[in-house]
Amino acid sequence: MALSPFQQAQDLIKKSQNVLIVLPDDPSLDTISSGLALFSVLEKLKKDAKVVCADFRLPPNADFMPKSKDIHSSLTSLRQFIISLNVSQTAVEELSYAIEGEKLNIYITPRNGYFEERDVSTSSGAFTHEVIIVLGAPDLETLGKLYDDHAEFFYHTPIINIDHQAANENFGQVNLVEVTATSTSEIVFELIKHLGEEHLDEYIATNLLTGIITKTKSFQSPVVTPKSLAVASHLIASGARREEIVKNLYQTKTLPMLKLWGRTLARLRSAKNGSVLWSLLTVDDFVKSEASPNDLPGVIDELIVNAPEAKAIAILHEAPKNTVRGIIYTPHYIDATALFKKWHPEGGKDFTTIRAEKADLFAVEQAIIPLLEKELR
Repeated sequence: MALSPFQQAQDLIKKSQNVLIVLPDDPSLDTISSGLALFSVLEKLKKDAKVVCADFRLPPNADFMPKSKDIHSSLTSLRQFIISLNVSQTAVEELSYAIEGEKLNIYITPRNGYFEERDVSTSSGAFTHEVIIVLGAPDLETLGKLYDDHAEFFYHTPIINIDHQAANENFGQVNLVEVTATSTSEIVFELIKHLGEEHLDEYIATNLLTGIITKTKSFQSPVVTPKSLAVASHLIASGARREEIVKNLYQTKTLPMLKLWGRTLARLRSAKNGSVLWSLLTVDDFVKSEASPNDLPGVIDELIVNAPEAKAIAILHEAPKNTVRGIIYTPHYIDATALFKKWHPEGGKDFTTIRAEKADLFAVEQAIIPLLEKELR
């Protein structure tokens, strides 16, 4: 009988000693928390594990998560470069090296006789990591320069692809892609059960529950399913610190975010039936609020919770180089990637980011909002 994808992933992980967990560029809190949870389980399994994300910066409200300081921003020591010396004719008396300018010089003194160029050969060792686990990425290009700079490594190493986005390209040798799951954390929970549920502790449960809470907007979003509630209940029973999660994610707001929230509300617009909410922000709004576009997902989260009648929410804002960017929340039955394909869409089935080059903020508004209204009708 063929193994299920979860059994294949379990088998591949148990056979590997060095495991690399890779997050996409600008990862969601769900992706970060699921990566940290899986990292902790791999440590318990005595694996040499590492979590990496290109140019990673931990969101300011996420430092409460266990292991949150253990995410690396670059890949190092991927494979050894081997220099071989034939010593069949003479033994080595002394070995030393020195870095001179841009060169590494290796000095080998023979015990008798001498070495010649034909005695030296070079080769590349095997890659350090035996398996790659990619979380929350629809394709490898989403990994940014981690993939761009190390494409050969990704090509030659087995990949376990874990995601809940419908746009996922199933690029892994093993694909744990479940579009009915509310979060990547929910899928990682299932994988942990296969690896050994006895490894689930207070810290791992806290990270997984963080991912589920962020994706379900503290269980107030329409994407909540009976399964996600059952998983959350299990995690709380395992010691997940729900009160701490809610306090850090929803009850602690920075002053810049509050200022940005106020400016967003001041320009909030609505379709006639209230199904679409949107707001426009200028560069000046970010300067005066001392906030950044990275704060916008939190603003949309507040709108989702406080305006449950809205089926779609969009924030469009000016960006450098005469560019307009936007972050759009849509219901799960809308294929936002297809709907906004002319504006370079990225993201998942809940949030989509768009980019319009050399565009006017109001012109983008007039193009985007009618599309949303028509699709909802």
